[in-house]
Amino acid sequence: MTKLDAVASDDLLGSFSQLLWDINQLAQRLPLPDFHPAALARLQRLLAFDCAWWGRSVLIDGRIEEHSRFFYELPETYLADWRSIEHQDVTVERSHREPGQAVIVDMRATTPGLAWLGERHDLSELLCVIHTSPRTRLSDHLSLYRRPGSARFGERERQLLTHLISHLSIAVDASQIRTLVARRECLESQPHLALAVCDRQGVLHSAERGFSDLLGDEWPDWQGPTLPVHLDEAGYEGARISIQCLPVLDLWLLTVCRLGPLACLSERELVVAQHFGSGLTYKEIAREMAIAPSTVRHHIRSIYQKLDLHDKASVATLLNRSPPG
Repeated sequence: MTKLDAVASDDLLGSFSQLLWDINQLAQRLPLPDFHPAALARLQRLLAFDCAWWGRSVLIDGRIEEHSRFFYELPETYLADWRSIEHQDVTVERSHREPGQAVIVDMRATTPGLAWLGERHDLSELLCVIHTSPRTRLSDHLSLYRRPGSARFGERERQLLTHLISHLSIAVDASQIRTLVARRECLESQPHLALAVCDRQGVLHSAERGFSDLLGDEWPDWQGPTLPVHLDEAGYEGARISIQCLPVLDLWLLTVCRLGPLACLSERELVVAQHFGSGLTYKEIAREMAIAPSTVRHHIRSIYQKLDLHDKASVATLLNRSPPG
């Protein structure tokens, strides 16, 4: 008898509701790197399994393109091993044939490739379900595995995972949003800033309000969900926005800022502009910066030209209302 079978019918709904509540609380409380293992450990208390593969992917021409993943009690080598027999994994076709409906697969009694994978990693059976987002077209997939000698997955467990997957997808989004909120709390209050989470393929997973507007400043025709530029740790510096990228597991945490008019100035020109706008004369700026007065004049001419300004008062006004960069 499995854990789920041992739950009396009258108590099953209450146990499921408590599971949803607990997972929602984990999503609100834990940072993204800690959410997946905690949520799976909580699920294990109601639905027994030995290991799991939880990720986001998209199906392209019958092949899964993984965008993010989390292995629970599985080695990282499992992905390469699975890739080598992917064409023999009946789980892919069966789960995508009926998205949202969990399927049970006997790994030892289907195809030679899946049997090899089960023997290699000491697995006998899996319970798999997918949920596809209508917004991003990304699919959340969760596969639960049992080892030889364990009880077989049953219909009640299949139904439980079927009803759970959409809630898990929402919880992952909530955990990503919590990560955005934590990041924002570390930043100074800026009116022209927005945060988002995307994967390494540039597909947007979660974003604050205002993110699309900021990207629209740089790319007016962009509609998403794939970002219009490839990103890495160097980020992006454009004509109107800058994007900072921080790695979170196999995702990017993006901080997008609208560039102010002063962004076109060099670092030395910005310092000269700040002194000039504060009221210092050419000679005072030269003495303060240990440069020649003629060099100050050259910088001032360049500042006027780049900012399309013509007097000190205009420079001071712009400095007071624009964040540098």
